[in-house]
Amino acid sequence: MMATATQNKAKPGVWAGLFGANMAVIAVLFITGVIEPPTPYILFALNMVLMVPLVRAGKQLQVEKGGVTRAVSRYNRRFLGFSLAYSVAMMVCALLADRMGWATPVMWVLAIVPMVPAFGMIWAMTQYLREETDEYLRHRAVSAAMVGLGFVLVLGTGWGFLETFGLVPHIWAWWVFPAWAMGLGIGMALPERDAGGEA
Repeated sequence: MMATATQNKAKPGVWAGLFGANMAVIAVLFITGVIEPPTPYILFALNMVLMVPLVRAGKQLQVEKGGVTRAVSRYNRRFLGFSLAYSVAMMVCALLADRMGWATPVMWVLAIVPMVPAFGMIWAMTQYLREETDEYLRHRAVSAAMVGLGFVLVLGTGWGFLETFGLVPHIWAWWVFPAWAMGLGIGMALPERDAGGEA
């Protein structure tokens, strides 16, 4: 009965896929001019709410595999809290900026406020790596972060070349952090391979 209940719950990959698909659709609508600011910011921020079931599903999977440590629990709480703060800050600042216009000094503050919880998410990961005593779990976290970094570097460089040759429109650089977070999620979902290359 317990196994059936667990099997019926969505896995982290489902939530990560839904999160990524929503981000991609919003980005395409924004880039093609179908939606204009502040609508894409609000939609991006609302999509961040999917981090709640994603983190919960990830934690449940970690519990099932015996991979929950105190460091993991603290990391999940910190990262989720900063993710929600990022969503709220992004939505509120975008709405305020849209109403105030672009020529006020307050715009500097509105532009910086969403960066604070983004730095908080990075701090949460750094703290996790310091606190985690299980070498395997630490290795998995570092590997996932590298997948996220590679995802951002390849995506950003590729888009840059396409933009240079006039094939795609210019996009703002704030997409980097959500793209890294998606890559991080992909990295955590990838099966671990042993030295012989088998999953």
